[in-house]
Amino acid sequence: MEDAYTHKDLAALCSVSETTIKSYRRKFPGFIPVLTRGKPIRFRKEAGEVCLKIRDCFEKGMSVNETLAELGKHFTPRTGAAPSPSPSPARSQQVVSPEYLDKFFETAGKMMQGMAALATAQAKAGQRLEKVEAVLDKLLEIEARNGERFNELLTKVGSPSPDIPPTASSSGDGAPSRETVRARKIVNVRGSEGEVRSYALEKEADKATGGLEQPPGSLLSTPIVIRNDQDEFLGVPGRLPLSGFVEILVREAEEDGASLSRWERAGEAWVFVMDLTGGGSHALYFTATTTPRGNQVALLERLDVDGKETTPQFLQEFFRQVKDKV
Repeated sequence: MEDAYTHKDLAALCSVSETTIKSYRRKFPGFIPVLTRGKPIRFRKEAGEVCLKIRDCFEKGMSVNETLAELGKHFTPRTGAAPSPSPSPARSQQVVSPEYLDKFFETAGKMMQGMAALATAQAKAGQRLEKVEAVLDKLLEIEARNGERFNELLTKVGSPSPDIPPTASSSGDGAPSRETVRARKIVNVRGSEGEVRSYALEKEADKATGGLEQPPGSLLSTPIVIRNDQDEFLGVPGRLPLSGFVEILVREAEEDGASLSRWERAGEAWVFVMDLTGGGSHALYFTATTTPRGNQVALLERLDVDGKETTPQFLQEFFRQVKDKV
């Protein structure tokens, strides 16, 4: 039947799916005339023009009522079809009530205010966090700077005063006792009014180090770290400083029978040596370095046992055992 269309034919004519053609029939009954109701259902020739018109109206963004009115201008619905309504402005305005719109905009406004308040709170929290981090960084910087200045004051300012001789307690044979020898340095400080005051800095010899040179305070107060196999810096919880790490070593060594511990220099490294009572020794090499994030740290880069350098794996296990005692 050349003058009849199936759902498939109408879909191909309008370049839409068969489901879309079926939806046209449900929305606009009577405007798409049926020729036969067998299978498949066949439609009259004018059904093609109606479907094309419906498609064009929907592509223009027209509603179902507007499309229905447009179809009434060009086509006559069959018997039983719904009459072509003439939508009035009053009816269009009553689709959504004013009360509903007021409620909707009120709710939307509250949601927008809440989102704005949340964004403001998040921004303020971020600013506070940045300020706290800046203050902490400043405190760490001041602490390191004060340690360096105090160390320079002890080692570089002035020389032993000839007017104030070092005091010493003598043993039975007249020899001075090493544990009580004190070195004094006189430091002159000029006040804001021009007056000059002299201070005597004393440092008693330490039994554990025999009065030998020690690392600067800036290094002793620096957090201790080690490098793993991936060349990453690993520290101790709480940012344990080098001085605290050494205290743990000394305490454990004394329990194991260590007789003496001391600091030595090896190029740029500071070496902490522990001699054991039964023979043998441990030597730990520390250097000052900076992490990729810009933090100053004391790096444990080497461990010698009885004069022989251990493997990186042995060093990492040793570091882990000491860290577990914190």
